Amino acid sequence: MKKVSILKMRRPTVNLPSFIEKAERSVYWLVALALMAGSFVYLLFVIFQAGKGYLSGEFTLTTLHLLNGTLLALMLAQLVFTTVNFLHTGILKIEPVLIVGIIAAVRRMLLISATFGIQVEPLAPTEFNQVMIELTLLIFTTLSLSISTHLLRIHSKNEDVLLQGVVNEKNKAS
Repeated sequence: MKKVSILKMRRPTVNLPSFIEKAERSVYWLVALALMAGSFVYLLFVIFQAGKGYLSGEFTLTTLHLLNGTLLALMLAQLVFTTVNFLHTGILKIEPVLIVGIIAAVRRMLLISATFGIQVEPLAPTEFNQVMIELTLLIFTTLSLSISTHLLRIHSKNEDVLLQGVVNEKNKAS
C-alpha cells in the first residue's frame, strides 16, 4: 500500500506538450532569478542607507530600518530557495513557506515594538487597542506557524524512518 505524505505536494502527472512544461519551468526560473536579484539589490540599498544613517547620527531609526530591510531580504531569499528546490525536485515543500511566515510575523512585531518604543507622544486609546490586537494576532500566528513547523519536522523524521525500513526490507528480500 502506497503511503501519501501530507508534507509534500507533487505536481500532478498530466500529459502536457513538452513546450508547455518547458515554458512553465522557464517562468519558475525567471521568478527565482527576479526574487534573487531583487533581494540582492534591496539588501545593498538597505546597507547603503544604514551607512548614511549611522554617519548622520540617527542610530535608533537606522537600526530599525536595517533590521526591517534585512529580514525582508531574508524572506525573499527563503522564497528563492523554495522555488529553486521545487524546480529541482518537483515537490513543493511546506516548511520553507511556514518559515517565511514566521519571519514576516516577527519582522512586523519588531517593527511595531520599535516604532512605538521611540514615539514621544502616547497613543490614543483606540490606536493603542489596535496595536495590542495586532501584536496579539501576530504572536498567535507565530506560535501556530512554529508549532506547525515542529510537527512537520517530527512527521518528516517518522516518514524517513518508515522509508528506510521499507528500503531495508526490500534489500533483505533481494
